[in-house]
Amino acid sequence: MIMLQIIIPAIFVFIVFVVGHLFVSNSGSGLYVAEMNFDPETVLAEPVDVDPMTIDPDSGLILPDKYNYLKVENVFSGKILGSDKLFSIEVALLTKQPTIASDLFISALYEMEGDLIAEITTVILEVSADQLLAYDGRENLGKAIQKHINEYLVGKNMFPGITEVFITNFNVV
Repeated sequence: MIMLQIIIPAIFVFIVFVVGHLFVSNSGSGLYVAEMNFDPETVLAEPVDVDPMTIDPDSGLILPDKYNYLKVENVFSGKILGSDKLFSIEVALLTKQPTIASDLFISALYEMEGDLIAEITTVILEVSADQLLAYDGRENLGKAIQKHINEYLVGKNMFPGITEVFITNFNVV
């Protein structure tokens, strides 16, 4: 009985397969690829304008860009200009570069985090209430920090790779 349950469906599938191939036209089915002229010299030639930092050492493929960030481990605090209120902010520096370059850039920033804290402090010394309380003001403050840090990195003969600065936390008391 078990053999009958196996053999009858197998025969049915085989008959449907044969009938399908006999009565169905196959001129329009299949995978069609335009003729390609394969020239091994051009395929194997290495591209001229590829940065070696963008190539994966294991596979040899070009790596995609990667977002990477450094959260500055300092809480910047002070008095709001023209007010008796106090503020505190925390900052993260973002970069978007190829995978290996991004990791190396962030590790270099981590090594010089003390200098970065001093540079960010010079930007936020005279922060106004409008800069902290309005979304546009915080966005402009982040852009000012980004511009200043990138100028600082150029002065240190480093790639100015900070693509964005995020204010991750702010408080006004």
